[in-house]
Amino acid sequence: MEKSVQELKMIIRELILEVGELKERVANLEKNVSPPDEEARRPGPLEKILLEGESYEKLGKLYKEGYHVCPAAFGEIRNGECLFCIAFMEKE
Repeated sequence: MEKSVQELKMIIRELILEVGELKERVANLEKNVSPPDEEARRPGPLEKILLEGESYEKLGKLYKEGYHVCPAAFGEIRNGECLFCIAFMEKE
């Protein structure tokens, strides 16, 4: 029993390190995405999302202002589109 607890602790440590590395990679990828030209900009997925209710309107407004609305990075400034935010807003 004690050995399995130690094994679980080691697995959890490895997972925490991996999550940290993945967050760093995502941040680097988001920094490397350049914003599209205004003329070449096509309607993005946000325009296709029909937000209903006051809370969804506020989330949509925050997203349009350039902030994350997904639970993973809520309130952080975003660079480009975020699939997690879009998926979160599509849930009703």
